Amino acid sequence: MLKQSINLIPARQKLYQAKLAFFLFLASLGMFFLGSLITYLVIRDQAFNPIPDAIPNSIATMGPETYTPLQLPISFWLSTVLLVVVSVALHRACYMVRRERQEEFRFFLIVGGISATIFVIAQSFGMAHLLGEHFSKADGSMKVYGMSFTLSLIHALHVLGGLVFLGVVINNAYQEQYDHERHWTVDNCASYWHFLDVVWAVMLITFAITR
Repeated sequence: MLKQSINLIPARQKLYQAKLAFFLFLASLGMFFLGSLITYLVIRDQAFNPIPDAIPNSIATMGPETYTPLQLPISFWLSTVLLVVVSVALHRACYMVRRERQEEFRFFLIVGGISATIFVIAQSFGMAHLLGEHFSKADGSMKVYGMSFTLSLIHALHVLGGLVFLGVVINNAYQEQYDHERHWTVDNCASYWHFLDVVWAVMLITFAITR
């Protein structure tokens, strides 16, 4: 086990505070996505089980059979695999930098960066599929499809932010700014992508079960 420098001790409290702030940020994002999923479920329930007294008769007579099930594109499932690869690669990168294995550390960062980029491309195809498949429907289910598309888009935007974050980490890694003592930014980047992985898995499972 590599020893830590005594010079790092005075800064450790600030580093812990920064890490706590980062996890509070992730917690707030988690609450946002949870609230959004609950909203999606409520909208979906109202669309498939309309209350006759609360909506016009022309819409109330439409039963659930008039709705086309949500068609999840294949690219969504493929992108899930890519997101898992990103998380695994960054986990390995954290392991390597803590042991001063710089070459392997940078290799796993690159693997994560490439996988994250392909994920964004796959997601763009998936959302284009949703637009083409569902947004021409006129059966009153637009809110359901719109909410699923919006949630996917919001997640994709957070992925873009994570990709920028990862790009900064990769750049710093090649400038040899990380070692077994100073790797907090790498840890935070990995945690952020683990968070995105979990959120996407929950979203996709929710869409699949309730479609």
